[in-house]
Amino acid sequence: MQDSMDPIKFEIFAHRLWAIAEEGRIALQRVTASPIVAQGGECMSSFYAPDGTMILACSGHLRFAAATSDAIKKLIEWFGKSPGFFEGDQIFQNDPYTAGAHTYDQMVVKPIFYQGRLIAWTASSSHTADVGGPLRGGATEIFHEGIRILGLKVVERGEFRDDVFQTIVQQCRDPQYVGLDLKSRIAANNICASRYLRLVEKMGEDFVVAGGQKLIEDAERLARERLRSIPDGAWTARSYGTRPDRKTGKAQVYQIVARLTKTGDELEIDFSGTSEQSAGDLNSSLPNTLAHVAISMTNTLFWNVPWSDGKLVPVRLKVPEGSILHCRYPSACAHGPRVGTAIVAAINECVAKMLYAAGKLEDINATWAGHWTAGGPGYFYGGHNREGIPVAQGLYDIHGSGLGATPTRDGIHSGGHMNIPSGGISDVERVEMQYPFIYLTRNHLTDGGGFGKFQGGAGTYRIYVAFGAQDLSVEYKPYGGVPEFAFGLFGGYPVGFGGERLLYETPPGILDRLRKGVYPTTVEAIREEKWGEPRIPEGAPPRIGIPEHWLVTDYVFCGGGYGDPLERDPGLVARDLSYGLISRRTAETIYGVVVDGATGRLDGERTPVRRSELRAERLREGKYRNREAQREIARDRDWQAVIRFHECIDLVRADGEFAIRCGRCARLLCSGQDNYKEHALARIRHLEEFAGRGLPSGEPYRAVYQEFICPGCGTLLCVDVFCPEISSAEPLWDTRLELGQFLKDH
Repeated sequence: MQDSMDPIKFEIFAHRLWAIAEEGRIALQRVTASPIVAQGGECMSSFYAPDGTMILACSGHLRFAAATSDAIKKLIEWFGKSPGFFEGDQIFQNDPYTAGAHTYDQMVVKPIFYQGRLIAWTASSSHTADVGGPLRGGATEIFHEGIRILGLKVVERGEFRDDVFQTIVQQCRDPQYVGLDLKSRIAANNICASRYLRLVEKMGEDFVVAGGQKLIEDAERLARERLRSIPDGAWTARSYGTRPDRKTGKAQVYQIVARLTKTGDELEIDFSGTSEQSAGDLNSSLPNTLAHVAISMTNTLFWNVPWSDGKLVPVRLKVPEGSILHCRYPSACAHGPRVGTAIVAAINECVAKMLYAAGKLEDINATWAGHWTAGGPGYFYGGHNREGIPVAQGLYDIHGSGLGATPTRDGIHSGGHMNIPSGGISDVERVEMQYPFIYLTRNHLTDGGGFGKFQGGAGTYRIYVAFGAQDLSVEYKPYGGVPEFAFGLFGGYPVGFGGERLLYETPPGILDRLRKGVYPTTVEAIREEKWGEPRIPEGAPPRIGIPEHWLVTDYVFCGGGYGDPLERDPGLVARDLSYGLISRRTAETIYGVVVDGATGRLDGERTPVRRSELRAERLREGKYRNREAQREIARDRDWQAVIRFHECIDLVRADGEFAIRCGRCARLLCSGQDNYKEHALARIRHLEEFAGRGLPSGEPYRAVYQEFICPGCGTLLCVDVFCPEISSAEPLWDTRLELGQFLKDH
């Protein structure tokens, strides 16, 4: 039937199906009790074929769509015969070893029957912060992480099962909150199923079923077309994170290594070299890893492909068992989404460079999830608010992250979250209603975005005071000293160095002082005006209490930079300085821009001089890693550009020989078979010197920046985060083009 399908009618069907799923998602958000769902948008409604293959997901949380597909297939395998599925059933599931990221990701799936035949499934998913068990931070096994349900019918043949419902919600601290969340998913499924059946009545069963199959097949076809438009090659990226080591009380660094090999219309993603699984709860189950691969593919490479399982058919994965990306049962995995952020960052860096080589500049972004360093108090709270109601745990300002810069413009300040196209953050007033906090400020983070020709978007920072709770607590991590989930592109810095996560003990009488209408809005003001003294607990406990009236400082993800900062328009640097997006130190030492302190005007004479000084400094301090390995490329040959695979680097060819050349000064760097970083000048930037400050704990940084510089013109070609204690000293070979394809084409 697909061959003879009316294309106009099919488009009407596809758009109507999307609208139905959106209607279900909106219904879920209106019924839910969860702030992260109602205000943050962390939910999903979607449709699936009878075998569990995803037909279409709407613009909720991308992680849920792929996870639910896995869940339906497992439910069919485990329970298809006994007890079986019938019209009116709805099944609850939240097992992270089957689907999803952690027990907090909960779903309800509903089979859709027409005239007694199973023709589709619909599913709704959302994040519920309370699942019983200990609060986040101390789990070492999945058994510590609250209720874990492989499949229970909460609605059976159209009848709501109060026994199942009460058994689930009464295991949690706030049964009303959890119960309303569960019912919101049922409501979303009721909407989606009823509207889907109306579509069947209007367009015909055969057409709707065939239309769903066509969406799946179109997604595969378009994904393969997209891959064929990209040159063959291999791209490698490395993303760092930190995890608590409870034995030592220190942070332990882990790495995610992703190697993407693209051949023809297929893509292989290999995670070999990734760190081993954690002893605590910072792990990713295999379904969580698969779901985050789906996120990275959807929000970068296949964003314009129908959001169905078909788009992932050309993608093959290699995930080492026992690694942090494939933890062995029964490992704890409550912080699986945090590991997932590192997965997405590593893949997205590779994809950005793939897309640049393909000339698809409009689809490229630097990181959306850069953190200067992690550590300190987190954002999963416990206790009760002023009314004695349990705190709703997560405070999700992270959905207002800064977005990465692009080849043509700056990133977006507090623009969103890479996992949730329709996400949002809570109004301050809503936070103060539900949590025991009073906000003193929420603003854009100075020096937050990655520096570059185009600057990464700034995330937000916030300062709030604990108010109205005697049992407030939060999970706590030791300071890691490694920029996390961060990458810049082609000379842009991975992330800025602004922000801190810290607790401040306040002096007596702080409320009287606040009542006078004065309050701190920056970290500097807290210290200079003596609003509080920083407090760091000994031994890195998994959770810490927050006494009433103490201050909390926090910040969220920021975007990475694009291109050499010395190529940024000086007028934009002066503007950013006047807006408070960067500091004067950053303007002068990183951008090489001099601004008059009294007038705020750009100094047009001193700025070119300052920039020349910084380029000369790069050439003076940069060193060849192995001078003996430097080979002179014949410069008198007629080198012709074949492809520009980097903002400043070309692959060139003379007869049958290839070389890599600087696109700014035409300096030949190396043979086309070599890693250009081995033949560029390398400079190590120590992070304390770079940022002008150390970690709040006084510990040393664990990583450095590796800068790679053109030896001809001093252009900054690449900035890599490098942690010597766990990574090879060899510079990461990020781009290896398959040269044979250019012999055929030229």
